[in-house]
Amino acid sequence: MRYYHWLLLPFIILFSYKSEAQKNIRDSSIFIPSLSVNYSIKTPLSGIMSDTYGYNHSVGSDFNAKLKNNISVGIGFEYLFGDNVKNTEDYFKAIQSEDGFVIDGNGQYAEVFLYERGYNIQIFASYQFDVMSPNPNSGPYVQLGAGFMQYHTRIENKDLSANAINDDYAKMYDRLRNGFSTTQVLGYRYMGNRNLANFFIAIEITQGWTNNRRSYNADLSDSQMGKSMDLLVGVKLAWIIPFYGRAPKDYYYY
Repeated sequence: MRYYHWLLLPFIILFSYKSEAQKNIRDSSIFIPSLSVNYSIKTPLSGIMSDTYGYNHSVGSDFNAKLKNNISVGIGFEYLFGDNVKNTEDYFKAIQSEDGFVIDGNGQYAEVFLYERGYNIQIFASYQFDVMSPNPNSGPYVQLGAGFMQYHTRIENKDLSANAINDDYAKMYDRLRNGFSTTQVLGYRYMGNRNLANFFIAIEITQGWTNNRRSYNADLSDSQMGKSMDLLVGVKLAWIIPFYGRAPKDYYYY
């Protein structure tokens, strides 16, 4: 087999299940690979993230493979964003005027805006229960995930007029943190009998064991630069795109 044949391996795996999956989804639990598009809203409850930011939003995607035994495995990515930055007056205290403003290169007050940005990437495994469901492929599920989380404060300076907080100088104030993360999920997955509506809704609890990653921080105390266990709680909604064949509704014999 030539090297480029390996590129076809994921498609070979998917199509190898096609004949098995071409059953009516309401009849039995089947193998379902899927891709989801997600939206979440989360609130940090403890840790340095809670001290630094309020609630945030995230958008992302999961690749999930549900097996016939209702165990699923997958990988997910979410991009975190928000504008609920706390204690904004503390960010540039070393270079602020007496009035609390950053002065730009023209001697004017610079327009500076702060935002939360970050991401979380995890592998996960879940088990789905065949109760309270319209078919064996839907129902409540529990899920555990582990991976890597990172977040920082995005500094936007209109027209880049304040040289003291641009480019590499901004890294002294952005409070970049990252580290190992885990997530516990309690949710409900719905796979429509006619493949018209497929979604899940879930409650998520995420822990991030983060640490400061900047060698120099211009405006942080020692307590703000150490390790932290950041705890977030939120709700996630997702639209699921399944990849399985659907059996015809009628059979004809001659």
